[in-house]
Amino acid sequence: MVLSMKAPLLDLGEGDVLTLLDAQGVRIATRCGTVWVTQEGDRNDHIVGPGETLVVARDGRTVVQALQASRVDIRDAA
Repeated sequence: MVLSMKAPLLDLGEGDVLTLLDAQGVRIATRCGTVWVTQEGDRNDHIVGPGETLVVARDGRTVVQALQASRVDIRDAA
């Protein structure tokens, strides 16, 4: 996956969805709020709260949904 963002800090409103494709190794860090993350091929879903980080474990589709207004930092593995 190639991320091309000047500011990888994203504000998501409650219910907003961000879909990442082939994002293995990308770090999803929640600065405030709470997001739900599900990864294609992974039977477990993840809740990522303030100050927590999740590293995408595999390629495929990864869906990030804000359970409340959230600010997330999306960083490429590189």
